[in-house]
Amino acid sequence: SARELGLEEEHFEDGIMILDGAVKIGENAVEALGLGDGVLDLDVTPNRPDCLCVLGLAREYAAAMGRPLRLPQLLSGPYSSDPGVRVEIETAGCRRYVAQRFDGVRTGAAPAWMRVRLSQAGQRPISNLVDISNYVMLEVGQPLHFFDWKSVAGGHIIVRDGGEGERMTTLDGVERTLDPSMMVVADEAGPSTLAGIRGSARSEVTDETTQLLLEAANFEGKRTRRTSLALGLRTDASLRNEKALPLAFTDLGAARAAQLLADEGAAVHAPIAAGQELPPPKRIAFAVSEVPRILGIAIDDERVAANLRALGFGVVAQAPGTLSVEVPPWRGDIAEGVDLVEEVARIEGYDAIPSELPPIAQHGIESDEWHLENNVARALAQMGYNEIISLPLQSGAFLEKYQSSGVALPAEPIEIVNPLSEEQRYLRFAIMPGMLHWLSRNKQELPRRVFEIGHAFRGNESPLTEGTVTGVLYAVEGHPEPDWRDGALLEFRGEMEALLRNLTGVWPDVAQDTFHGLHPGKTASLLLAGENIAQIGRVDPRLCAAFEVPQTTYYCFVRMECMPPRRVAAYQPVPRLPGTSRDLALVIDENVAAEAIVNALLRAGIPQIERVLPFDEYRGPQVPAGRKSVAVRIWLREPNQTITDAIADETMSRVVEMLRESLGAEPRT
Repeated sequence: SARELGLEEEHFEDGIMILDGAVKIGENAVEALGLGDGVLDLDVTPNRPDCLCVLGLAREYAAAMGRPLRLPQLLSGPYSSDPGVRVEIETAGCRRYVAQRFDGVRTGAAPAWMRVRLSQAGQRPISNLVDISNYVMLEVGQPLHFFDWKSVAGGHIIVRDGGEGERMTTLDGVERTLDPSMMVVADEAGPSTLAGIRGSARSEVTDETTQLLLEAANFEGKRTRRTSLALGLRTDASLRNEKALPLAFTDLGAARAAQLLADEGAAVHAPIAAGQELPPPKRIAFAVSEVPRILGIAIDDERVAANLRALGFGVVAQAPGTLSVEVPPWRGDIAEGVDLVEEVARIEGYDAIPSELPPIAQHGIESDEWHLENNVARALAQMGYNEIISLPLQSGAFLEKYQSSGVALPAEPIEIVNPLSEEQRYLRFAIMPGMLHWLSRNKQELPRRVFEIGHAFRGNESPLTEGTVTGVLYAVEGHPEPDWRDGALLEFRGEMEALLRNLTGVWPDVAQDTFHGLHPGKTASLLLAGENIAQIGRVDPRLCAAFEVPQTTYYCFVRMECMPPRRVAAYQPVPRLPGTSRDLALVIDENVAAEAIVNALLRAGIPQIERVLPFDEYRGPQVPAGRKSVAVRIWLREPNQTITDAIADETMSRVVEMLRESLGAEPRT
């Protein structure tokens, strides 16, 4: 039984192998059936479709081991009378079509040796005709299809594009709907096969078949692959045809199948070929000196020639150091001399090539940018922020979220011409969308403090520019507080001011501002020497809703290229004498920011002012319309003496007068 021999039971009749007369009683079954042969499971790279068969792999093995290659027996004649077959190619997707007719065909079981080999290769033996088709495909790499000659209407084969809405039922019993992007092999009655993929039930070979038509065709790989994907139909034939098989495989496959069918007693008619003629062999003038230049090992001319001949190349010595190399028809991946160097390296063995570092002259490498990014990352980590890393390619879903929420994009997105997937269609136009996407998947535990240092690409500039940006995200649970107050924003702002102070040695100025994606009333710019270094604010509520993140989410981005060098701090001794503080309530225009009061006081040139902090804001009936009350605390100190009430009162008078002149502020009584 098949099970006793270690074969798949379902591959044979009820699990029992019916042997033919070639197997003698008493003979060793393992030797007689070739069960001692090794079975290899290999992965073949897409550029070597010639190795998707036993012959291609045997050629590689013979070259590597220095063994002779035994080629399969092919039939080249004599042939019977005129086959009576007409072939027309009406589509550019078929490059060559070989048709061959056979009479006196006997349908039955294939020889035992063939059935065993097919079973070991994972193919279920069916009948001698089907098995020969599968065997030739596995042996020499050319997919074949057999028609029952009586089903070929008019003896006329037409290779054409499918019709819009045209239907055919394939051998698996499924009705397929075709379109012009697909190719079919038809006769005068309609489509007979889905070209390069699978046959139809209408032309199927049966037990009553006595006349046969063989098809060995070369189809365009891209169209075969697209059709296979569109119909969800992947077969051993489509796997090979979509790899753009060598043109010469058609004649090779037909000749091998003709020999096997002749062995089964069939009368063989001459093959008919249509389409492109087989091209003449390609020749390459190969300088042997390229081998040591590229590989770093010296190999004499005779050895190089022997290595190439072992792989099927024709080699003729020309001038000293130059070989004329004829590329075999199955090696479509060989185009120039460097490809021949790679072939030599494969036969010699990559382990024979020495590993040496190329000589590189010492030169300085600019590392200021790396040090800045490292300092920013360390400073944020010390403040309790965790770093996240995302791809510089973004999904189009981010753009849709901006557009659906009505928020303008910060920069024109740049679309990738050939994206790997829909998730990587655009270059990253900003850091914030990716961070909001991360937060949407990690919002179960709040607060969240994260940052990312990466590149953002601005497509609305010419030429295309790329800038390094640090994005900082802070998400917290909301707490009840007055509408005008946002305690979390103040906390976040303080942290970002401290970050810039830590990196540059200077406290930044704060100015109210607006920015795409941030809350229009809760956004500010952080300035150093008047230059905008960072933007900070609460994320626009519309974006929070689109990304499904908490409404109390805050974001800051720092323009790394604008960051000034760190200023060395000047030492100031700790004050020896006590100071004092005074609170001052001012009524000012409602459009004047509290920060303006602080800046005016610190730049007024009053030596006693040490520090200023706004701590309250009031709007109500006790303040005129269009005005507001801001309370600030001012710390005062004399450098050489204890400050007295008289000095403090005089200083406060100067403060009130200065604010009245510069900001139109009046003390609130």
